Amino acid sequence: MKKMETKKPPAEYKFEYCLGDNQNHGEKFYLANTLNEAVKDFEHTCRKRSLHPHHLQISRWDRWRGVWDLLN
Repeated sequence: MKKMETKKPPAEYKFEYCLGDNQNHGEKFYLANTLNEAVKDFEHTCRKRSLHPHHLQISRWDRWRGVWDLLN
C-alpha cells in the first residue's frame, strides 16, 4: 500500500511596513507554504509597484490561538 502524504495547509503571513516619511503605513497579506515563499511574493510585489518599504515586520497567523506571531 502506498503511504498517503499529509500536506500542511498554507499559512497566512502579514507584512507591515512604512513608506517614505514613516507616515505612510502599509500591510500586505500572503498565503504561502513557507516564510521564504511569502518573502519572495512580497519582494515581487515591491518590485512590481516600485515600493521601497522600511521598518518591516513579518507575522504569521496562528489559527489555533487566534493571534499574529511576530517572526522578526
